[in-house]
Amino acid sequence: MNDAIINKALASFVPALLLDLYGNLLSANDKARGLVQLPGGNTEKVHYDHLFGERTGVYWGALLATFQNGLQACVEFAGPVGRWTAWQLLAQDEYFVLLGHETAQPDKLFFHLPLGIQQFSVDGYPIKSNALQQAIWGPHHPIFIQPGYNILRDPVYRQIGLSQLFEEVAETGRSAKKEILLRYQENTVGDSIRLSPCYYEAIVFPAFNHQRQVTDLYLLLKEVTVQKLNLMGLEKSARLLESVVEHLPIGYVQFDHHGFMRRINHTHREFLKVRPGFGEGTYNIMSDPFARMYGFNELFMTVVTENKMVRKEIEVDYSAETIFTDLSEVRWMDYTLFPLQDPVNKKTIVVALINDITDKKLEHFMRTELQRNTEQLHLFFDAVDMGYATLERDGRVNFINKKAAQMAGVEIQPGCNIFDIIPEFRTPSPFLERLAQAMKSTVSESFSSYFYRVDKCYDFLVTPMRDNTVSVFIRDITGSRKLQKELHRANSQLSKLNRNLLNQNQQLEDFAHITSHNLRAPIANLKALMQLHNHSNEEEEKIEYLGMLESVINKTDETLNDLVNVVQIRKETDIRQEVISFGERLEYVSHVLMLEVNQSGLRITTDFQEAPMITFPRIYLDSILQNLITNAIRYRRPDVPPTLHFSSRKEKGLITLTAEDNGMGIDMNRFGSKLFGFRKTFHKNADAKGIGLFITKTQVEAMGGSISAESRPGWGTKFIITFKTE
Repeated sequence: MNDAIINKALASFVPALLLDLYGNLLSANDKARGLVQLPGGNTEKVHYDHLFGERTGVYWGALLATFQNGLQACVEFAGPVGRWTAWQLLAQDEYFVLLGHETAQPDKLFFHLPLGIQQFSVDGYPIKSNALQQAIWGPHHPIFIQPGYNILRDPVYRQIGLSQLFEEVAETGRSAKKEILLRYQENTVGDSIRLSPCYYEAIVFPAFNHQRQVTDLYLLLKEVTVQKLNLMGLEKSARLLESVVEHLPIGYVQFDHHGFMRRINHTHREFLKVRPGFGEGTYNIMSDPFARMYGFNELFMTVVTENKMVRKEIEVDYSAETIFTDLSEVRWMDYTLFPLQDPVNKKTIVVALINDITDKKLEHFMRTELQRNTEQLHLFFDAVDMGYATLERDGRVNFINKKAAQMAGVEIQPGCNIFDIIPEFRTPSPFLERLAQAMKSTVSESFSSYFYRVDKCYDFLVTPMRDNTVSVFIRDITGSRKLQKELHRANSQLSKLNRNLLNQNQQLEDFAHITSHNLRAPIANLKALMQLHNHSNEEEEKIEYLGMLESVINKTDETLNDLVNVVQIRKETDIRQEVISFGERLEYVSHVLMLEVNQSGLRITTDFQEAPMITFPRIYLDSILQNLITNAIRYRRPDVPPTLHFSSRKEKGLITLTAEDNGMGIDMNRFGSKLFGFRKTFHKNADAKGIGLFITKTQVEAMGGSISAESRPGWGTKFIITFKTE
């Protein structure tokens, strides 16, 4: 049967190929073999797609579907010597014949167009496409491999509107275009794969016959991904800028180079209470009487003519403006005007940033008045014949007048503590108890006391103030007790006066009680040793006392230096913080302590994987790590090699650093409350000063963190430091 069919083709000397329903080649005459470059012999396992589809992009499924839909099913390609042959598909019983005939070279424009182009039937079946179009679809697109594929019925292209574009052109006979998101492509970034959108401009235009009937539809595809993404980026930036300008916490007004208002943001509209119907485009800053009254037009002209920014604070009475605002208050305004260039017409535009500083001005005025009143009060109290001082509840001096300083007999500066510098306050006495009780009270307390050192009797009035300080009035009543009634009346008047005083005093440091606690004993020792030295008649004994004095003085000096360091830490709350690595800082500190680490045999291990970085002052972290390492070295056990393990983790939004050693450990039941105390030591170690952990605690707490410890004697110590992450 096959031979009979092919013989008919051979008789007419027409190139012919016989195929089954699935596109498999059954037979071919010699002329056809030469045109498709088919070797002689067996034609088994040769498929149409191998001979034609891979060369032309028209695969068996699409060709067969075109034929079954009653359309002319043809495919063209160049033969071995560049001769173009057109192959037409015909049916013969249950088989199909491809008959070839030589044809003119196809339209170069179609195949060499620098755009993807594809021909479709009016019903949406693909006919042919150029190489660029085939590359856009990809070789595995259903349009090439799926029999009966129809672009009008593809749900994907219906969703993006491409199918509707074909239907519109077929119905109207006019070309149409649309920007579509055609597909996504994979981009490899490092070890990950990202999908990027590919946008195309799709143009569909019709082809007509002589009766002006649409016979074919052509699809042109041009990639516009870069332009689309750039446009989307510009639109996003414009929306973001628009949102930022509208929600600025200060007023924003824009003028063109003629002075006409181009826009005003929501903040300034709300502040000015702009009247409904106010036209921005008609307002001109150069001709508005209100603007000219306050010189806004001159500011505008300076910006335009000199191309520079100007800034001015102006007190504005908005009740004088009747055109665009319902605001009828007097406000202090900070105006900043600067020039910009319009990106379209390159002309100058002027932007005005307007900030209401009325509250700031009022605050400055009140602060100035308060300072003036405070100075006047200080002058007043220096002029009165009475001692007067304002103190914190712990004894720190905020202010002391000249009379009170004369009564004390020692130099007293603001910030010092009266319990440290006045000799009578250094030893317990009934007066000291009454003074301490009066300073803790919430009501005024008055009492008298006699001072043997100066042979004086003074009357004291201690009055609590609203800012939690106390005012102390001191009157010398040595000359006559008869003045007690007059003194009581004067003190009552002064007490009433002081209850009306404003907050006049500055908060100073709260560290003096540590100084008092740690220096009182050394000073008492110095005083006792000096008395023993003065009463001794033995020269050797005096030399011994002098040596002891030198030792106490050195220890006291060391204590003062340590206290100064701690005070300095507490002052430097604004020390610069930076993002630093636990690992890098530990490596640096370990290198600094390399000699001690090597001599002790300390083995340091780390686990910073969960939280490797922290925002913290670098100098503080170095000090903390150094104290933890030196502690592990000083308090190591002699029977085991010393180890120290650092780890960090994130917990409830905080970063925690732990340092765990295997040293001597601490009895927390006995010493836990004193572990971080100033000059507290718990082992007989000559190098121990009791200052390292105190400084560590001070540094951590100065930055808002906390430190704690877990320990048992003989089992080592674990320090837990929690850092504030804000």
